[in-house]
Amino acid sequence: MSKQPISPEVIAETVARIPEGFVHRSQLTRRYHSKIRVDSAIADAVEQQKVGRTGGYIYDLHRLDAEKTRKLAAWTRPELPPALQDGKFYIPTIYERIKNRARQFSLSTNPAYARIFELIDQNNGYLTPELQAAHPSDQALIDNLIHAGGLDITEGYVYDPLQLSHETILEVIRRADVERQTTAAKIIEEEQVPDDDAWNEALSLSGSQLRPNAKDVGSIKQRVLAHTYNIVDAAKRLDLHENTIEMALHEGRLSSFADPEGKIRIPASEVEAAAADVDYLEQIAALEVLRVRDISIVIGANYPNTRKRLVRAGISRGEPRWGDVRGRWGMPSTLREFREVLNTRLAAWRAERQAIIAEQERLLQEQRRRIQEERDKERRRRQELRARLVAAFPTWQHEGRADQRITIHVGPPNSGKTHHALQALSAANSGWYLAPLRLLAFEIFDRLNRMGVYCNLLTGEEYIPIPGATITAATIEMFDPRNSGDVVIIDEAQMLADPDRGWAWTRAIMEAQSPEIRVICPPTAHRLIEQMATAAAIPVEVVKHDRLAPIKVADKHWTLENLPPRTILVAFSRQSVLHLKNELERLKRTVSVIYGNLPPEVRRKQADRFATGQTDICVATDAVGMGLNLPADYVCFFELQKFDGKKVRVLTSSEVQQIGGRAGRYGLSTIGEVGATNKRDLRLVKQLFYAPQAVLSHARVAPTVDDLEMIPGNLAEKLDQWASLQSVPDSLKSAIKTADLSERIELARMLTDEEVDYLGLGTTMRLINAPTRQSTRGYWYKCAQAILHRQPMPLPPEAPLEVSNSQDLEAMETSVSCADIYLWLACRPEFSAYAPDAEQVRHDRTEWSERIDAGLLRRLDMARRCSNCGKPLSVNFRYSMCNDCYYGRFEPEDYEVIEPN
Repeated sequence: MSKQPISPEVIAETVARIPEGFVHRSQLTRRYHSKIRVDSAIADAVEQQKVGRTGGYIYDLHRLDAEKTRKLAAWTRPELPPALQDGKFYIPTIYERIKNRARQFSLSTNPAYARIFELIDQNNGYLTPELQAAHPSDQALIDNLIHAGGLDITEGYVYDPLQLSHETILEVIRRADVERQTTAAKIIEEEQVPDDDAWNEALSLSGSQLRPNAKDVGSIKQRVLAHTYNIVDAAKRLDLHENTIEMALHEGRLSSFADPEGKIRIPASEVEAAAADVDYLEQIAALEVLRVRDISIVIGANYPNTRKRLVRAGISRGEPRWGDVRGRWGMPSTLREFREVLNTRLAAWRAERQAIIAEQERLLQEQRRRIQEERDKERRRRQELRARLVAAFPTWQHEGRADQRITIHVGPPNSGKTHHALQALSAANSGWYLAPLRLLAFEIFDRLNRMGVYCNLLTGEEYIPIPGATITAATIEMFDPRNSGDVVIIDEAQMLADPDRGWAWTRAIMEAQSPEIRVICPPTAHRLIEQMATAAAIPVEVVKHDRLAPIKVADKHWTLENLPPRTILVAFSRQSVLHLKNELERLKRTVSVIYGNLPPEVRRKQADRFATGQTDICVATDAVGMGLNLPADYVCFFELQKFDGKKVRVLTSSEVQQIGGRAGRYGLSTIGEVGATNKRDLRLVKQLFYAPQAVLSHARVAPTVDDLEMIPGNLAEKLDQWASLQSVPDSLKSAIKTADLSERIELARMLTDEEVDYLGLGTTMRLINAPTRQSTRGYWYKCAQAILHRQPMPLPPEAPLEVSNSQDLEAMETSVSCADIYLWLACRPEFSAYAPDAEQVRHDRTEWSERIDAGLLRRLDMARRCSNCGKPLSVNFRYSMCNDCYYGRFEPEDYEVIEPN
């Protein structure tokens, strides 16, 4: 089984999900099976201030400090949160669960429930049965909270599962039981302590013989103890087990009596007689239970064979007694001799075992030495390879730099940056406008042509030439730096830090050959762009732009019922957007929706309806933060957490400012407002919106074909090595990192070495750069196989005839995404011959986009449905396929139906 990943982030995510807020280092070591990896991750997490540490405890800095942690550690027993095989957690953090619970029980407006939670807080997170009995009027509220999952109960103790784990409440109950038992025992002891006269009869039963080294002095009780053994001491004296002594007493082979305290006493004369008389001792030792493994060692047989012998002799395999095996199979006649033989053979076995272990250790050391040599060899190879890659890294400096100039247009959203830059492009003889999205490139293409400035459109999926045009609006990956023209405009330049696509902005800024380069970015990016331009010896001018319309955070939160018109309502999942659409339409509001998977044409139509007032609310993901002219008076955050591809996290200040900056229409509204749907989120919006933005620190670069040809291995290994080597010159390390190539690597793994050799490295790289995601990799692979076999690429999967529910919508989106792959490949000269149906696919894609747009105008059925037959599934149904479809795949004799009793 592969090791679960451990990192500072995992440590922080772990303690954030523990109710008590801390965990001991040993618990993490047991889960991740590596003390070294765990200690390293903890040290990094503490250094990065992701967690705190006191002794062996690691704690959540947001909930605890060192003193509180030490106090809690004295009585709580935290449990690690459950995790998937890949190390990810499927339960939210305690902070998220507290927030959800507050919303579930309306704690801000329901003082009764709030009072119960306050009472529990005051009592260390739990209520004892006695404390509950003291508040009888609250019992109904407590029962309601337990039934609804807000509280939990174990053995009558009610507790908050977001403060205490189940093991902790069990420890609380155990401590309470021990305290009660201790108190009761003290009371009984005080009432039943026998006086010295009660020991006279015990003295008469003790006999006259003393235990070795004992003296017949002191109180009567002390004299009794000097003349007798208890069971434990008798077992030690005779070198037998305590159970053997108890059995001998039960069978009368030893005599005993109970002293006034109720303890069993054995006269010393009996024990000493057994110690001195071998035959007497053997009568008692006959009851000693032996281990089968010890018997097998003494008789020289293996363990299974010994068990068979015991069975054949009618002797218990579980508890063979010395008296039953004495003298059998060459066994000694006394237990003492048996143990001497056993110890002798165990010593020999241990010596042999130690020799084997020593030899294994020698072989292991030799293996480690060879592994270390291989590692050193690999390290030297990687260092040499990195040196060659660094030597081949472009300096971006050339003689023509003195004739170039970069003008950086810096400002927040709605500050006119793009408008000013486009004026320079409109006046140029030739040039480019480079955008992150097809949608934005099309918007500028349309705007310039309406202004009478002839402009072409070039995206990954289509090329629209305009007669006489010398300017091109393009998605940035399509830019040809060797043919830059007079002016290049690079929009949304903060994207140069994007792990996946940032390399395209870096290439455009650093390799454009036009005299005038205009870069449009927010304040977070302009220092990084200046640093890169300086490194390439390009003169830089910074033009700052202020917002054209003022903006502020709203004074009060909004609800869905009272959202003002012209509001963008922000959520962070497709499901949330569609649910909010249905809920708002139920409230008689008109709604547009925008999210990442929608085709650009649909996003444009939805945005246009909102911009022209046909709809009064636009429910959108953070897709509205870039590339859409979406004038609004208000931006309202329905939620402030998003899944970023790795974990659910709170939005950064930059994200809140970028999205919130959409509020306010220059010349149409006096002020824009940013808000949220509850008081707590509104406070967080205010904090983040006015917080200083984190400055971007690194741009991204991608490998060239020449880089990859230097690296050994298959294509996936080449890409992985290139990314891990971080082959950036020291002079640029503070500003540049390698791109995230994970999607490209996944596609490369789907191709064999022979297929890559057949296509050639350059052509294969263009093939794996197609716009894919996990759900469309299968279709891409079919297209790749068609190209390899010189056959027409398959058509995209057929889409539903109409969109009536969320499953239809998802299927339609997938069909459009597959069509994008087909058209993207069709636009590459190497693959165009295998796309004879490009025009048909383009026509189908347009029709499917129109179906999506038409579907979004209706109220969608959001019910969960069977993935096979489409039958509605209940909200709590665990599976994606209904029972009829699942069991219908089998013959009746393949499974058994068990009827309930």
